[in-house]
Amino acid sequence: MKTYEALVIFPSQTALEGHQDPKNSFEEIVKKHEGKVLNRTELGKRLLGYPIKKSKEAYVVSFVFELSPDKAEAFRRSLQLTEGILKFTIVTKSKVDLDRHFKPVPSPAVQTSERR
Repeated sequence: MKTYEALVIFPSQTALEGHQDPKNSFEEIVKKHEGKVLNRTELGKRLLGYPIKKSKEAYVVSFVFELSPDKAEAFRRSLQLTEGILKFTIVTKSKVDLDRHFKPVPSPAVQTSERR
């Protein structure tokens, strides 16, 4: 299982009256592909820089989830076919070894010399 992060743009809540909550539909798609949602961060309603599917504002949510790499392509296809999602992007979260990347720099020895 790999860890992924997805930034998903949903239509604003006014456009969703009478429909199922799209944030739950994203989680259902993850579960359908045998994945697990680890974290959901709602970033709120935002004005878009350009219209997406005739929407000028949208609701943005970040998801962190685990999914098997062999199911990733089918998962992306399911998201593309979901009507409640305007746009999305998915990145692989890498595990960073901080000791390897940020080694402490030894401080230079303080040398004092007397001048005569």
